[in-house]
Amino acid sequence: MSTLLDNYGATNLVNNYLLLKLGSFVKAKPDKYIEAEMSSLLIIGHRKQVLKNVLDRARGLNTKDLVLSNMVVVEGFYVNIVLEACLY
Repeated sequence: MSTLLDNYGATNLVNNYLLLKLGSFVKAKPDKYIEAEMSSLLIIGHRKQVLKNVLDRARGLNTKDLVLSNMVVVEGFYVNIVLEACLY
């Protein structure tokens, strides 16, 4: 799995709903799309993603989870995108 930290985009994006927190997936309306270059890609759903042990804390390196809310799911997209602006 490749995850990119983006400082320009508008939406957190994940390419496989199995990467989302178990039980958090919500199916999107059939008319929801995301634009990527010259393509319109269907959003199949959204919810929460948890990246386990990727942040540092006082108790040590890689000891805190990063929780990303409102991730959109676009099956088959080539990379997962986390927006820097959404981390604050």
